[in-house]
Amino acid sequence: MGHATYSRESKRNRQAYSQLRDQIQQAYQNQYVAMALGKVIGAADSLDGARELVEHLDPVPEYYLVFPGGTEPDFDLAYDLSWSR
Repeated sequence: MGHATYSRESKRNRQAYSQLRDQIQQAYQNQYVAMALGKVIGAADSLDGARELVEHLDPVPEYYLVFPGGTEPDFDLAYDLSWSR
């Protein structure tokens, strides 16, 4: 993933999270939340489960975010997990 894609998608997810923050923290308190394409994709009981929700999209987004629903996500962390597919 290039820097431009990362910057664009990170910005979309930040904006979406900013608008949905309270709803996410209340609805997904004990789950992992998956965000991609500027929206909540879903939530699961585990990190891997939330990743699977995103990886079942067609096409799979180049950038997505998974975080515990009761916490603030760290938008500045970036991991390349393409090796694990």
